[in-house]
Amino acid sequence: MSGVKCKRCKENDATVKSRKEPFCGNCFIKFVSLKQRKLMMTDEFYRDHFKVLYGKDLPNDGVSKIILPFDYSSSSFSALDVLISLLKEQRAQHRGRVGFKVELVTIYKSEEELDSFKESCDLLKKSDIYDAEVWSQLNAHFINAESFFNDTNGLEQIVLHNEDFDSMGMDYNIPDESAQYKIESLLASCPNRNTRNDMWIFIVTHLVKKFTYQQKDSQIILWAHSMTKLADHIIGLIVKGRGAQIAASLDSMDFDHNYDDRFKNLFPLKNTLLSELDAYCIITGLDKYTVNYAVRSDLIIEDTDINETNDPNKNVRLVKNMTINELARKYFDDIEGEYSNIIATVLRTGDKLKPPIIENKDCYKCSICLNTIYSNPSEWLRNIAINKGHPVETDEERDLYKLWEESQVGIQTGEYLKLKEKTWNEGRNISLCYGCIINLNGIKTREIIWPKHEEEELQSILNEYELRD
Repeated sequence: MSGVKCKRCKENDATVKSRKEPFCGNCFIKFVSLKQRKLMMTDEFYRDHFKVLYGKDLPNDGVSKIILPFDYSSSSFSALDVLISLLKEQRAQHRGRVGFKVELVTIYKSEEELDSFKESCDLLKKSDIYDAEVWSQLNAHFINAESFFNDTNGLEQIVLHNEDFDSMGMDYNIPDESAQYKIESLLASCPNRNTRNDMWIFIVTHLVKKFTYQQKDSQIILWAHSMTKLADHIIGLIVKGRGAQIAASLDSMDFDHNYDDRFKNLFPLKNTLLSELDAYCIITGLDKYTVNYAVRSDLIIEDTDINETNDPNKNVRLVKNMTINELARKYFDDIEGEYSNIIATVLRTGDKLKPPIIENKDCYKCSICLNTIYSNPSEWLRNIAINKGHPVETDEERDLYKLWEESQVGIQTGEYLKLKEKTWNEGRNISLCYGCIINLNGIKTREIIWPKHEEEELQSILNEYELRD
């Protein structure tokens, strides 16, 4: 491919080949940037938050606050770089004025991960990629995932019935006042990586939205999700029985009802492939600052021959223990070169979906994932599953039952039955969607500790850190 000219400018040698079209570096950056900018100007609401406004009595001097969830992947760096290029243009064209500032929000699990994020941020600040004026428009926030359980007065213990799939909840008080319920404890109770991944996504999403809710003057969360990520998100929801949630999860037009209509969720990279964002980071030099993410150079022309001839493990990944989202991502990664239109079709189909028509005006929200429950999943599961065991009748069966009762599984089951009896006597009804029922049913104790999603919980202060000059 050496010596091929860029199809856009027809002057420079091509360094990237995407969607069967060769690009030089500058034209490819414009290609990706324009896709994001176009979606950032979707309607008047978004345009007013990104452009420079003039006039008297504008809130915050006409400067909006954009929340950018930042996980130090190629997607988040690409989204940030496009925002920064827009800020530079605004400063040059409007005599130093800008239309918005960017709040980077990163959720971390451990101190080691926090150190890695801070180190990357510091290295980027010390580099010559962005000047001091750019950093004056950015604030980096690091939020400990453990703050998800900080408000111990707002926790509840949700228990699933082992036979009829109904659920009840009670206020949960940590036995030791000096202790704290940990994210590690929650994830360790999950039976597989798929359930752990679901729980982690719920935690990160809630913390980002809770942070935005507390900002008061922030009305946009800019999610840096690529077309590839959103496509595997759609397939994952369908496989996990959460298909009714697709429309709401992709909605960028309506305010977020679960958070008092304080903000909207924008997905400006949904027309850009993940491999294109990887290539964008390589061209701009941002790839060296990613953390816990491997940037792929599939679209870089210089590496094409090397990748095809010297890498026998190309597109080979272990399927065992992969989550549903990882399986969908592997499929999309494998077809992205020649059949990227399939990914676009999945996303376009998801975008066209609308929430189910609510026949029952008194529909409920799931107490775990906060999504609307359109039909009774417990009733449906009771109709297709038989969970009641056969009674013990013979002496041999009684002996075997006693052995089982004294085993670790039997002891654990006995503790669960005591908890279930107490919860059903003292607790209150809890609504769960089908996907969360399946997750909870896979946990050995069929119970989970979870924060109450109430006004008091949303107003509680997050354990956050800010990096400022």
